Amino acid sequence: MMQIDRLFNEANPKVGGFAFDENVARVFDDMISRSVPLYADVQRVLPVLANLLDHPVIKVVDLGCSTGTSLIHLARALPNHKFELIGVDNSQAMLDKCSEKLLALGMQDQVELFRTDIRDFEIRDASIVLMNYTLQFVDLPSRPALLSRICQSIRPGGFMLVSEKVSHHQAAVDDALVELYFEFKRRNGYSELEIARKREALENVLVPVTIDENGRLFREAGFADVELLLKWFNFATFVARVSNG
Repeated sequence: MMQIDRLFNEANPKVGGFAFDENVARVFDDMISRSVPLYADVQRVLPVLANLLDHPVIKVVDLGCSTGTSLIHLARALPNHKFELIGVDNSQAMLDKCSEKLLALGMQDQVELFRTDIRDFEIRDASIVLMNYTLQFVDLPSRPALLSRICQSIRPGGFMLVSEKVSHHQAAVDDALVELYFEFKRRNGYSELEIARKREALENVLVPVTIDENGRLFREAGFADVELLLKWFNFATFVARVSNG
């Protein structure tokens, strides 16, 4: 049963920088569904895009797989496809929660999990690389090399799907969109205290860049085509495709 996220409430304050530890893993599925707009839409678009590939076996590598939601949804949405599903995360607590979910669904043999830094994981012949709300936690200097390596690892015709919190060039616009995001969180039951505490915890841990800057990074990494699929105020989802050769 999914536990309700109350990590940052007054009775149980979480101090220090944000970390994907046991406390976060325990409530993560509730946290992300209430904190990330269009999260369900990101899950829905993945099988649609995967269904366009003509690869006999679709190899999916989820970098920052957390509790495995994307891989699980993909496998269940396209049961007649042949998949090789790989989840990578540096948090053992997240991988443990992912393993629990897979076991409960009888899918424990369908997904291979690895605990490592995504910058160190070797990807080979992937059809799809997922980075949903992951790149924003990678330090800025490491992003170009990581993206270049990902691009080189994807088979012709494959793609990378990236979802990110984004910033905006004009400070006034950025501030307004952040406030609209906080209103979204209030509607989903978070208090002002919880919002403020989580914002403080994420400071300098989550580092967003603009849509244009993300696009430039993807293109400089070698992706042939970059499209903005979804945009909700300060969140965006991109698909970056590799040339068919």
